[in-house]
Amino acid sequence: MAKITVPLGGVDKDYLSQLEYALAFASEDITSYRINEQDALVEADLKSEAASQSAKEKISELIQRYQRREFGLPKVIHFQQERELPAFDAWKALLERKWVTPVGQGHVVLRGVAALLLSLIERKVEAEFVKTFKAELEIFPSTIKCETLDRCNHFTSFPEHMDFVAHLKQDVDVLSQFSEECKQNGWSPARHEGRMAECDFAVAPSCCYHCYEAMEGWELQDPRCITATLACHRFEGANHRTLSRLRAFTMREVVFIGHPAYVIKSRAKAEELIIQWAKDWELACIFETANDMFFTKDYSVKASFQRQQQGKKELRLLVPQEEQSISVFSSNFHAVTFGKAFNIKFGDRPATTGCVAWGLERWVYAILSQFGLDSNKWPNKLREEFTRHAAGLPL
Repeated sequence: MAKITVPLGGVDKDYLSQLEYALAFASEDITSYRINEQDALVEADLKSEAASQSAKEKISELIQRYQRREFGLPKVIHFQQERELPAFDAWKALLERKWVTPVGQGHVVLRGVAALLLSLIERKVEAEFVKTFKAELEIFPSTIKCETLDRCNHFTSFPEHMDFVAHLKQDVDVLSQFSEECKQNGWSPARHEGRMAECDFAVAPSCCYHCYEAMEGWELQDPRCITATLACHRFEGANHRTLSRLRAFTMREVVFIGHPAYVIKSRAKAEELIIQWAKDWELACIFETANDMFFTKDYSVKASFQRQQQGKKELRLLVPQEEQSISVFSSNFHAVTFGKAFNIKFGDRPATTGCVAWGLERWVYAILSQFGLDSNKWPNKLREEFTRHAAGLPL
C-alpha cells in the first residue's frame, strides 16, 4: 500500500468539508484519505505505488476547484438555537436495538422508535405545511428519465450521484444464458457483461424533478403548490455512513410554482414554520445560507452565486457525538430555471419555482443523537407529539 500527500494550497476553511466530500470521488485507486488541517495537507492511502502520480494529479485538480479566489461563500445565519447536549452514539444504539439494520452500502431498514419517529415527521409536515399551503398530493415513480435529468442540468452539476437503471436485452438467448448461469453458479456482476440494454432511466436523485416534467407545456392562470414523498438515491461513495448520508433515503417536498411574488412569499412562510418547529422541539440547530455540492470545475462560481442570491438555505441539526451538524431541511429558490426547461408558463412568462425539502432519515438520526432513544426523556413538545402519534391521535 502506498501513501501520498498533496498540499491544500489556498483552500479556505469554509470549503474544507465540501472538499472532503468530493475527495471520495477523486480516484478508485484511493483506499482512504483525510485532511490534515494542521499541516495543510491531503493525506491518502493508495492500492499501489503505480497509482501515485495519477492520484496526486486528481486530488490537485479537486483542490484547485475549492481554492478561494475572488469568490467566497458568504454565510448568513437566520436562526440559531444552542443546547448543552451529551455525546451519544445513536448509530451504535440503533444497531444494538435492531431499530436500524444496514442492508447494503447506504441502504437501511428502520423499525421500532426510529420508524415511528420518521412517520411522525411526515405527519407533522402534513399538519403544518401541506395544510398551510393547501398543497396538492402527487405520487411519483422512483425512477426518472435520463432525458429529464439532463434537462434539469443534474448530470453537469452532480454526476457522482447517479444510480442508473438498466435491464437485460430483450433477446431470448441473452435471457436464457443469464438465467442458466445464475442457476448454475449464482449471480455476479460478470453475468451482465455484454447483456445490458441501453440505459434510459435512473433512480430519482431528488423529488421535485418529476413535478416539472409532468407539467411540461402547462399554462398556469393560478399558482400551484404540490407535495410528494419519494424514495431517492444518491451514490456518495465513502461519504455513506450512519443515517446522515444514505444512498437510498426518503425525501418529502412541498413545491411552489407560479409568479415570483407567490414563490418568494410561500418560501418565506415555510421558513417561519420550520424555525417554529425547531423551537417547539428544542432542537440544537442552525438555519443558514448554503450551497449545493456542485461537482464541477466551476464549483466556486456556482456555489458563491447560489449563496449570494440566498438560493439555498438549510436547517442543520447538531449531532453531538460527531461534533458536527447535518442538513435535515432545505429551502430552495429556482427562479425560472425549470419553467424555461419544461416550458411551464405563468401568464405569458416562464413560471417561477421553489421548494422546501425534508431528508426524513436525517431528522431521525439527529433527533436521536441529541436526545437519546428513550422518548420519555425527550423535550416536552416532541415527547407529547410522539406519544399522540404513536397512539394514532391528532397532533
